[in-house]
Amino acid sequence: MAFIREKDALKRYGTVIYGDTSVRYKIREFDHLLMDNAIRGFACRELPGHYLPCFTLSDTFSWFNESYSTFNDVYIAEAGFIVVQDNFLSRMIMKAWTTCALDPKCLVPPNSKTKCKQPGVAHGTHRFDQSAMVTVLTFFFYQSQRINDRNEPAP
Repeated sequence: MAFIREKDALKRYGTVIYGDTSVRYKIREFDHLLMDNAIRGFACRELPGHYLPCFTLSDTFSWFNESYSTFNDVYIAEAGFIVVQDNFLSRMIMKAWTTCALDPKCLVPPNSKTKCKQPGVAHGTHRFDQSAMVTVLTFFFYQSQRINDRNEPAP
């Protein structure tokens, strides 16, 4: 229930920084992430070359009422460093992420597989919390095909 603790800590302290002990930080990169967080309220680093559908079970996307193909051009985030600042947007992100985390059909959907369309990319390992987090973040920061595939509403 780490998600619940993070949400409570966010309310209490205003900012939560998660750093994996295996990660060695360079001061310049760290400052950039903190600045990014001050602007957006949520900061993590993407992992270029590692596409979200290659590491996410297809039924996780279905839980969000999306198709894995919507995310073919989206990189998964690195798990080693996340900064969350308490504001309206980050509370929305944490609420969606926590809701998914508490539902086994979202985080660990049974009988589901990854569907990687990128040639030469290793895949198959589902990244439970990362997959859900990046899927949620795309709704707020990276609309991808979701916007391009829809027609403008009639006046």
